[in-house]
Amino acid sequence: MSMLSPGAAGAVPSRKWTGAAGLLFLAMGVGAVVYEVNIMLAVGAAVALGMLLVMFARPNATTLMVIFAMYANLAVVAIRYHNVPQLVGVCFFLLLGIPLLNYVVIRREPLLANPVLLVMLAYFVVMLASAVLSKDARQSTGRIASYVLEGVVLYFLILNTVRTPGALRKAVWALVLAGCLMGSFSLYQEATRSYDKTFGGLAQIETEEIGTGQTDFGGKAVLRPRLAGPIGETNRYAQIMLVLLPLAALCALSERSLVLRVLGAAACVPILGGILLTFSRGAALSVLLLLLVMVFLKYIKIRYALAGLLALVLVMAVAEPSYVHRISTLAGLSSGSITSADTSIRGRAAENLAAAQIFLENPFLGAGAGQAHLYIAHYANETGLKMIEGTRRGHNMYLEELADTGIVGFAFFVSIVALTIRRLMLARRRWILRRPDYAHTATGLLLAIVAYLSSAMFLQLAYVRYYWLLLALAGVGIRVFDEDFESGSLAPGIAAHESGASE
Repeated sequence: MSMLSPGAAGAVPSRKWTGAAGLLFLAMGVGAVVYEVNIMLAVGAAVALGMLLVMFARPNATTLMVIFAMYANLAVVAIRYHNVPQLVGVCFFLLLGIPLLNYVVIRREPLLANPVLLVMLAYFVVMLASAVLSKDARQSTGRIASYVLEGVVLYFLILNTVRTPGALRKAVWALVLAGCLMGSFSLYQEATRSYDKTFGGLAQIETEEIGTGQTDFGGKAVLRPRLAGPIGETNRYAQIMLVLLPLAALCALSERSLVLRVLGAAACVPILGGILLTFSRGAALSVLLLLLVMVFLKYIKIRYALAGLLALVLVMAVAEPSYVHRISTLAGLSSGSITSADTSIRGRAAENLAAAQIFLENPFLGAGAGQAHLYIAHYANETGLKMIEGTRRGHNMYLEELADTGIVGFAFFVSIVALTIRRLMLARRRWILRRPDYAHTATGLLLAIVAYLSSAMFLQLAYVRYYWLLLALAGVGIRVFDEDFESGSLAPGIAAHESGASE
């Protein structure tokens, strides 16, 4: 069979790669001598070239490496803490173009698209229209460019480089392992009280401290830091860890190997630990919602859910009583008056109301894509809940999207995730009896999206690559599960991960 045939094993024979690499390295060596190039520069170029060749030869490994590094925020950490050029870090995920070329040029497989990608392109057109009709279209440039690069392009690359059920399974594991890495650093940092160390940028601390409910001998309130992992922002760190909980839990159910099942269950510990140590109240509410949904889907019996929740509360009350105090501050909302809540909640309420007011004044296409933050402070101060200075975000993804792009943009934005959720639910129903592993993967992705959407009630859309990466992997799951269902090639008794053998 020709090595360029779509049905080939998927890689150019190793001796051809070795021969090509040898010739290129030899040419580079000769060139370095003839043109008196700095030897270290030549070595660096040779190493970079070797890495590129490996990436071409092992496209699936490259995709997993990029997904892991991107989710653990390693590229940004490298920029901030290790003097890596910013361009390298920002464009790191574009390395996915290497396995894409392997699939399209070498294997001659077609480029892939799906209905969600088409809706994303339509949403891009609406964003442009919103910007053009705003007071200053230039203010929308950053938001639109971010959406194109970290939204549309990333979605397209993931859809075209994660092509099989086996590759999707490994990609989900890459996310879970990234969460284990981040959460483990947070747990170690808390256990050793190493708040003055960042561990190379993987365990950062937010500068703003929170109260513990205790006072010192002088009557002064005792404060403590919030852990922010490699993200550097606590609520966002909590959010990206939150979506990993259902993925890790469903990995424990979908794997046939006992070792991997145990690893999936064990991964929940550092992931949950990382969430709790951010002291994010929104994340705590989202965890509770996740638990309820898993009870509804009959993955957890209600008595076990209640027992687990009680055990968690008891552990936190003993190990970290300041967390219990942090959650207790939500009690101020029970009175029904927002004015009795703490200053942080009042500020967010003011920003939410401001975003809603901006939308009401610009209902069709909004104030301009990415421009609502320019007006939030002005409208928030009119509520009288809290005085705000400078530019602020809406602290609610839905209200801010309405303020930015109006009802038209919001409709397209919500359609993207609604279509994804609907197709995941269909995949789950199709495979729940024939291939439970497929159903568990679809459910894990579905619950991860639900977790993100619930936390977005308290956070604006930022660090957008995490959101679009999650939706892209869901898009991959929908496609590969649909293809197997339509082909009818997978009977009920086939081993759970046989589909990964074709990689």
